[in-house]
Amino acid sequence: MRLAFKSTFLFCSLTLGLIFAAFPCGARGEDSAGASVFKAKCMTCHAKDGSGNTPVGKSLQSADLRSAEVQKKSDAELTESISEGKGNMPAFKTILSEAEIHSVLGYVRTLKGDAASKKK
Repeated sequence: MRLAFKSTFLFCSLTLGLIFAAFPCGARGEDSAGASVFKAKCMTCHAKDGSGNTPVGKSLQSADLRSAEVQKKSDAELTESISEGKGNMPAFKTILSEAEIHSVLGYVRTLKGDAASKKK
């Protein structure tokens, strides 16, 4: 009886471990997808940290995505900026899918913080 319990426990533990490995947390998956899209499409102008501190970003006066001004905008406002473009930023609605736009928006939200303390 005791051996059957141990075998069942081991089987269940391994099965749960495989399930969690195969299906990672939704937020982490979105962040990863968002980070990939950001790296491919946004980093040239907005920099890895979202500061806009790149040669191209400086010349285009790219927004500091970490700033309170950007972070206080609603998801709808930021989605529109990404989709339709704003100022020097091109529209990405024909380049990115809705899912990619949503994932990069989620990633931009992770960049929030005190922009002043992050400047070098």
